[in-house]
Amino acid sequence: MIKIKKLFIKCNNFYIFRNLNFFFLKNNIYVLTGNNGTGKSSFLKSFVNDENYFLTGEIYFQKYNIKLYELDFVSRIGIFISYQNSIEIKNIKNIFFLKTCFEIFNFNKKFFFKKLKCYIKLLFYKKDLLNRSYNVGFSGGEKKKNEFLFLLIINPILILLDEIDSGLDQTSVLIIFNYLNLIKKNKYIILISHNKNINNFLLIDFYLKIKKNKINILKCI
Repeated sequence: MIKIKKLFIKCNNFYIFRNLNFFFLKNNIYVLTGNNGTGKSSFLKSFVNDENYFLTGEIYFQKYNIKLYELDFVSRIGIFISYQNSIEIKNIKNIFFLKTCFEIFNFNKKFFFKKLKCYIKLLFYKKDLLNRSYNVGFSGGEKKKNEFLFLLIINPILILLDEIDSGLDQTSVLIIFNYLNLIKKNKYIILISHNKNINNFLLIDFYLKIKKNKINILKCI
């Protein structure tokens, strides 16, 4: 279980959340909803201690209060975030970046290329992107696929996705959502999407509506 206790999130002297208490259960998919500017992205970023926000309170994951740790440690205990605007890393080849991350998160390092080949086929991923700088010059859809490839490579426990379906063609969206449905067991999946038909493709357990600094929960039956 992920427990959030008395969480305050502030940016530019403005409180986005005040005294937030909440919990998340494993084996579930949560979809964050709400108007633009209500704090959906800010909420996801609080799990990785984004330096653009001032945070107080506690977020417990894997028995750690992750607010006390740096991003490197937070990633190593199994938290992954895909940002709405994907990060670009110049002069670092995509394949070297993915291989390094694979070796950090996997004890058996010899299966990287075998798994990469499988994931590339799954995502209809363009192989030439592997030899380019990470996300540099990629289209919006290519960046989203690259982020999801990164997710597949490191196999995290807590998956945070900010509009992962934005900019993707319908086939790619279906592939990603179907894969999330397959791996939801033993995972925490929290995502933001403006896709009005998302419930037709994704096995959503809870909708979370953010309004006036609060989270209201609606269970899907």
